[in-house]
Amino acid sequence: MLGNLSIDRARRRVTVDGVPVRLTATEYELLRVLSVNAGHVTTYEALLRRVWGGRVYAQPQLVRAFVKKLRTKLGDDSSDPTYIFNERGVGYRMPKPGEV
Repeated sequence: MLGNLSIDRARRRVTVDGVPVRLTATEYELLRVLSVNAGHVTTYEALLRRVWGGRVYAQPQLVRAFVKKLRTKLGDDSSDPTYIFNERGVGYRMPKPGEV
């Protein structure tokens, strides 16, 4: 649990304030990878490898587009984030539980 965000990895369920959040498989995997590495920056390259399997068409812009969609679904404001923080030019990070 991270603030109001809850990720049930066993059931692949995500809720914010107890309300289910419908995510695509890719959005869920992106959130899962970031949450598993909470407290650490995950680079664009690592996200591309882990979420998209290093597919040729996958570029950092793709990661940014999916993070934008994910933030919207989670109710996270990019100008004042709670769950997903941008590490400019490097990648993204989620805080550890208790840091929110």
